[in-house]
Amino acid sequence: MIDPELKTQLDQINQNLFEIKKKSGPAGVWRSFFGGVMSALGYVVGIALVVMLLVWVLQKTGMLPAFEEQVRSFTELVNGAKQLLPTTTSSSNKIQAPSGAPAGGGESIITLPNGQQLKVNITQ
Repeated sequence: MIDPELKTQLDQINQNLFEIKKKSGPAGVWRSFFGGVMSALGYVVGIALVVMLLVWVLQKTGMLPAFEEQVRSFTELVNGAKQLLPTTTSSSNKIQAPSGAPAGGGESIITLPNGQQLKVNITQ
């Protein structure tokens, strides 16, 4: 005779194995895929709601214009830095120092750690 408690546990194990087999079939793969897509969509919608709530709170407290000004200032700083850097890094653009450059000033070549050379005008 099988112990009734053991029989109950075996029935639970069989039920769990049946559920696992049902989820690992072809329908289970698509269910998992669409479940993942919906989960990702939920994260995106949640982040959008948090950002909207943050903007609303900043607007109600009057801090939004100051925050916008900080973002604008940072953007101008980054754009200014981009304009200072040369856009080409090819080795065919070798820069030669002018032959008649004065010792105290004029154009000079600066070599950066990555090997890129810049021509700068230094004045004293």
